[in-house]
Amino acid sequence: MQFYRLAPGARFEFNGRQFQKIAMSMAVNADRIGTVFQGATEVTPIGEPLLLSEAEAEKWKPFDWEHWADHLRPAPGQG
Repeated sequence: MQFYRLAPGARFEFNGRQFQKIAMSMAVNADRIGTVFQGATEVTPIGEPLLLSEAEAEKWKPFDWEHWADHLRPAPGQG
């Protein structure tokens, strides 16, 4: 699951360590040390995941760099 989909308060695991999301781009570990996470980072929820609503998650969805120029190409038959 991508980090951006989790709601603040959600617990998850990353690289064998457990974290709790405290902001849209930040989480803390058991030692209360903060870590910045990119939205597209793959994490594993612990237990039932606490998720943002679909509408809220869409606001935080990471930019799709792989397909960024697709909208610049003319549609078939338009150019």
